[in-house]
Amino acid sequence: MKRFLSLKSRGAILIASTAMFMVQLDASVLAVAIPQISTDFGLPAIELSLAITIYLTMQIALLPISGWAAERFGPKTVFMIATAGFAFFSICCAAAPSFWPFIAARALQGATASLMTPVARLLLLRQTSKEELVDAMAIVAMPMLIAPTLGPSIGGFIVQYARWEFIFLLNIPVTIALLLAAWRTIPASPPDASRRLDMVGAALLGGSLVCLLTGFDRLASGVGRPLPWMLLAVGTVLCLAGLKHIRTHPDPVLKLDALKDPSFRTTVIGAGAIVRIPARAMLFGLPLMFQMAYGFTPILAGVMLMALNGGDLLAKLFIRPLFDRFGFSGPVMLSSFAGLAAIAVVALADQGPWLAALIFVALLVAGLARSVLFTGMTSLTYVSLDKDTMTQGNVLASISMQLFAALAVSLTALLLGLLTQFTGHAEPGLMEYRGAMLAVALIGFVATLLMRRRIPRHLSQLAVRDED
Repeated sequence: MKRFLSLKSRGAILIASTAMFMVQLDASVLAVAIPQISTDFGLPAIELSLAITIYLTMQIALLPISGWAAERFGPKTVFMIATAGFAFFSICCAAAPSFWPFIAARALQGATASLMTPVARLLLLRQTSKEELVDAMAIVAMPMLIAPTLGPSIGGFIVQYARWEFIFLLNIPVTIALLLAAWRTIPASPPDASRRLDMVGAALLGGSLVCLLTGFDRLASGVGRPLPWMLLAVGTVLCLAGLKHIRTHPDPVLKLDALKDPSFRTTVIGAGAIVRIPARAMLFGLPLMFQMAYGFTPILAGVMLMALNGGDLLAKLFIRPLFDRFGFSGPVMLSSFAGLAAIAVVALADQGPWLAALIFVALLVAGLARSVLFTGMTSLTYVSLDKDTMTQGNVLASISMQLFAALAVSLTALLLGLLTQFTGHAEPGLMEYRGAMLAVALIGFVATLLMRRRIPRHLSQLAVRDED
């Protein structure tokens, strides 16, 4: 690493990387703690899927306005308010006495996180010279890769040796340090009062996402209940109204021009987006399966997931040479099938002395495969976007990644709920977890076959991009 990074750049790098690490860690550490949280709240574990999806949903819903907020009120002001809010709502999560106050706190925590990370990137770009930008971005990328790798094991350690509330209380000293660093090192920028926001479009699209994703998630608690269907109906109406609005508004909150490109469309709303669902579903389904079906301790469940995320991190070393040597479509297709096969191995593994070792190896393979697949899909997302569609295309791609991550969690919870109702059990057992994971793998298999004819064999002169 070069040593010419200025003091101003080092401060911005520290702030951006710490903020992104904290948000990523908070998103990855919770899954291992769900069985304990559900016990405290007296609810089935699958009900807590909403704690993950509502966090992701609020990040999606507010993402389109983050850039406007930074310009309108100044990035330093927005970042400090969002950081303070993240700390406050982390405390609210830890202090929540029951399910719905906990969900409300998680929603507001996700809303503040949606402003923290994009504005942190903006602060970094403004504080860093072009000569220092490559080194700065390389440094900032590392915490975002390390946080999901360490998160499950940290969560398992906390749950096993302390209480789940400390998962959220750990954010407090970090946010205090961030606030002090931002206050001392980031200069204030004058707000731009002339910036206007398409409030109607933001409200319609944000409201539709919240209603649709929450309604779909709540189907896991019972498809016969009216509330999920009401939320889905309201979300559909808001979505249709929002799409009509942005097509006619002169300066909409979100533009859809990038979807005219077939490659972009495939990876954002087509088979290339659906193919990511199995890998995302594992992050919710497997911690529950390990603890509630296989009887693993929380810390052992966390170590198992370290293999998954560690494989993802390890694969970053050879993805570019792999694409250069074997082309694009071959490694992407093979990685998708390998990841699905690894899921099947984990789902069908029998109890025995070698169970943990078998699962660890399978998840390591799944992590390696996931890294190649996700990098390939992210590369294909941007390959044909031009300067006119790059900005809004980046926003659409970010929304898609978060959206399908939330859908994967909700889908896993729904499958577990349906299989549990079908078998007549009070809680999901090993058979239900196996069925849910195999069903998710089947969805990925079909999506991979559909994707096969939609991805090119080679992507010439393509700069491979890692997914955030």
